[in-house]
Amino acid sequence: MAAVGAGGSTAAPGPGAVSAGVLEPGTTSAGETDCPSGRRQDGAHRRLKYISLAVLVVQNASLILSIRYARTLPGDRFFATTAVVMAEVLKGLTCLLLLFAQKRGNVKHLVLFLHEAVLVQYVDTLKLAVPSLIYTLQNNLQYVAISNLPAATFQVSPKPSMAPEELAGLWDRVWGQ
Repeated sequence: MAAVGAGGSTAAPGPGAVSAGVLEPGTTSAGETDCPSGRRQDGAHRRLKYISLAVLVVQNASLILSIRYARTLPGDRFFATTAVVMAEVLKGLTCLLLLFAQKRGNVKHLVLFLHEAVLVQYVDTLKLAVPSLIYTLQNNLQYVAISNLPAATFQVSPKPSMAPEELAGLWDRVWGQ
């Protein structure tokens, strides 16, 4: 169907254009559906949000307790830097595995994607290098703190990563009137 313009000429509507008064089947207005699946998705998202929160709380608490236990055992201790590097290697392998699954097991597509994301867009890779190095330093300092503080004290003490957020909040309260 052609739309009539202001000058009386007709032009075909572009992609995504909706003619006046024409709705897609199953819609009540532009972009809305009368299907109750939208409500089910909201409930599923809410459940997923709370499940994710609970898993992260348990993971964070168990990580601190297990590191504290391992660091206070008598005998030879492992190097904190080795633990941090191995944790990062494990995270990297997990990400590669998820990307491999996302590419449907096609190694060629995975390699092309990694080449494009890491080497071709090297500026973005370099932008991520600085925060990642600071994060690695923070994790090493976390092992030092866990080794020297009781687990409960460490868990409730302010984390160094919260300092920039607190300063930004203070800046907004003082100057962002």
